[in-house]
Amino acid sequence: MHLEEDWKPVGSGLERHRILPKHQGGTYAKSNCTYLTRREHILAHYLLWRINGHDGDLNAWQRMKGVKCYPPRLGKTLSAETKRKMSEAHKGKKHSEEAKRKMSEALKGKIPWNKGKKLPPQTKEWKRKRGEAMKGKKCSEETKRKISEANKGRTWWNNGEQTTLAHACPGSGWKRGRM
Repeated sequence: MHLEEDWKPVGSGLERHRILPKHQGGTYAKSNCTYLTRREHILAHYLLWRINGHDGDLNAWQRMKGVKCYPPRLGKTLSAETKRKMSEAHKGKKHSEEAKRKMSEALKGKIPWNKGKKLPPQTKEWKRKRGEAMKGKKCSEETKRKISEANKGRTWWNNGEQTTLAHACPGSGWKRGRM
């Protein structure tokens, strides 16, 4: 640990460090400060994070290392009110072509989080609720055209329990038509 007298904001090579971190209510009061080299300061925040597991320590360590970091709330559940406010703030906003290009470049080569994950089977109850939710909603002519193009060459099949749209018979026990 270094003495306060050795610390000069410019040129000393020392940084002021709060013993009790800011995210836990620590201030720059003399009794709460120590003076460390840059390397010691970064290591102190890393060790605080590893020992205590506080997001604030992780965030401080990442910033000091120059790692692009995210807010400490990442992964935490947001309230319905906060989600609503965030949604309202983003309504009607469009990304510029440059922003879209940068996002695309950043994602190249990365595997999507849901690749290879199985979705739960769509139950009759789920399909019924979805159908009710969609009642009365109109599709544009463009959407109708796209649906029609996607389903060209496909036929309805049923096995007495479920109905599906396929290019060929899904298996034994299936017959043409809907239930």
